[in-house]
Amino acid sequence: MIVPSRLLGDLLEQIDQKRAAHLALDFARHVLDLERDEIEEPVSVACLEYMDAAHEAIGLESAVPRLLEAEERLRAVALRRAGNRFLLAEGADFTMDAARVGAGAMLDRAHGRGPSSHPSCLSVARQLQAEAGRWAARHRDDDVDERTAARRARWEEARWQVRHVIASEPNPHGDA
Repeated sequence: MIVPSRLLGDLLEQIDQKRAAHLALDFARHVLDLERDEIEEPVSVACLEYMDAAHEAIGLESAVPRLLEAEERLRAVALRRAGNRFLLAEGADFTMDAARVGAGAMLDRAHGRGPSSHPSCLSVARQLQAEAGRWAARHRDDDVDERTAARRARWEEARWQVRHVIASEPNPHGDA
């Protein structure tokens, strides 16, 4: 049996960090599209702007002003107080994590923070698979078990991610 999440890990091991950073953003956009109707419009617009700015910054290998401005806008519309803690609104949390794969070190430098660890593309992909599962469990038909719906959605999200990697990456062995 083919297990998409394992195959995804194997594929991502062969991809350079810059491409993996772009893929993490693509994966986040896919889940953002899935949850579009449940995410407040100002948050979804800010997420999309932030992803576009992160793509640009990763391509230029520099935290361009656009990225810093987009980060500020996203935090402004997405930060919510929950008791004595601040949390990001739905969609913004995984958008920020996806951007940190490739832009985290740039943002640390731009904000004057010391180096910190940043998630891998694979860890973001798995986070997004879990998010797709949670979404499917909430939106399942009455006759479908919650765990079954979540499991199916996680598998489908992993499959989409694998297909996206294969479709967007050049053949490492050259053209056929």
